[in-house]
Amino acid sequence: MQAFKTEGIILKRKDFGEADRILTVFTLHRGKISVLAKGVRRITSRRAGNVELLNRVLMYLYPGKNFLILTEAESLDTYQKIKEDLTLSTYAFHIIELVDKLTAENQENRILYQHLVEVLKRLEKNPRQILVRAFEAKTLSNLGFVTFDDTIVQRNVTKQLGDVQELLKQLENNPWDDIERIEVSENQALELERVLRYHLERVIESSLKSRKFLRKI
Repeated sequence: MQAFKTEGIILKRKDFGEADRILTVFTLHRGKISVLAKGVRRITSRRAGNVELLNRVLMYLYPGKNFLILTEAESLDTYQKIKEDLTLSTYAFHIIELVDKLTAENQENRILYQHLVEVLKRLEKNPRQILVRAFEAKTLSNLGFVTFDDTIVQRNVTKQLGDVQELLKQLENNPWDDIERIEVSENQALELERVLRYHLERVIESSLKSRKFLRKI
């Protein structure tokens, strides 16, 4: 395999050795990949600021023995407004945690990547929970875990809030511009969150770290 470039969003990172980091990146062309960023923990590293958590970056990579090796990285978007707001950053970390837990490595999914870019971009401009719910619904549907038809949802939606079924279909199928115009009541918002949490935690087979933090803020 030759050296190549791709854009991606940093989902996770962990220290490796004395000065390196292993990055988990969801990319446009290759899905989720693991990347070794050599020397980025050194103060003198020029790449360190470009490979922060949540950044959308253009990466230049070549295949090493165990990992893809990062040679250069260029920031395309840092989502600084999200990072500077506690609630927004918690929403964003919830979103990237979902992508990390629900996807396998090296499986290209350009539609899911575009949904990820869209939801982060829109949260920066219009911070609404309905955008997070839409990303959850679209992700579950895109990856084949749930289709929000009447049969599946009926078991998890109270009779008094049956119109939530229609909302779930809209979140799953409608374009992002239409979703931003959706208005929901407090009860509908709570029911949407409950139904989607049920499906997400059933697929993941555990609770999400970000969910626990969201309940506190």
